Amino acid sequence: MIRQCVTPLLMMFAASGAANAAERLEATYDFLWNGIRVSTAEARADLMADRYDLSIGFRMRGLAKLFSNGRSVVTAKGAYGGEYNVIPVSYDSSGRWDGEDYSRSLTFTPEGSLLSLEQDWPEKWQEDFPREDVPAELKRGPDPASIAVALMTAEISAITTGDVISIPVFDGETVIEWQMQCSAEAVELENSSHSDFAGPAHECMLGTKLVAGKRILTEKEKKKLEKGRAKREKKKNKGKEEDHRPRFWVMADEQTGYLLPVRAEMESGMGRVMMYLKELQVTDLDADSIAAR
Repeated sequence: MIRQCVTPLLMMFAASGAANAAERLEATYDFLWNGIRVSTAEARADLMADRYDLSIGFRMRGLAKLFSNGRSVVTAKGAYGGEYNVIPVSYDSSGRWDGEDYSRSLTFTPEGSLLSLEQDWPEKWQEDFPREDVPAELKRGPDPASIAVALMTAEISAITTGDVISIPVFDGETVIEWQMQCSAEAVELENSSHSDFAGPAHECMLGTKLVAGKRILTEKEKKKLEKGRAKREKKKNKGKEEDHRPRFWVMADEQTGYLLPVRAEMESGMGRVMMYLKELQVTDLDADSIAAR
């Protein structure tokens, strides 16, 4: 569950308002369980006037490796434009989890539709979790990493309205609607020994809805799923339903204007996990670096 939440949360690692000069943002996030660091994510975003280049690396740390050992990297390149102000060029996801290597690479047409998909997926994963095909018209960007750009171009006032912002995201296997809802009023984040970032911030909730690429379930799995739904519905009717959506807090950096997720709280198989922005560095990109992108 921690790994599943990393990409959408770090996609808020973005700029608000008009784009600044070509810059590189580098951020490090720590994930803690009961005060113990269990994983780390390192994000890098090269933001240029007409295009972007993103990379996020994630790995388990310390004792957490005993429960779920692995690492992953996602990268994306693209240009600005289109309905969500993002036209992806490429998206790559690779890593190793529980002893299994995997990789998936997507390229897109100039209009943002899927051009090619190459995948090296563990056979066991494909056998245990078969899915329906995604309709051709839904195989288009944004991808799970390029979604950052959609948030980069929005003013913080446009995001923190209290309304739900929904964006469909295609990862090569599914289309998931990300549903982000941020409070209009800021709250005060208290100082923490785990992060230097504190002060006024907006609390957000992150929900997801599967649109396409649904699991192909066995009869046994269908019965189990229906039983779980009935149980949740019963709790809802009694007013005991719990909200397990990840919560995170965003803060606009005063000097650069970048909108950043500074803390987060999410449920995992181990229990509640907290995320903290540990380090942030912003540097200008020189002409040679821009030309190489």
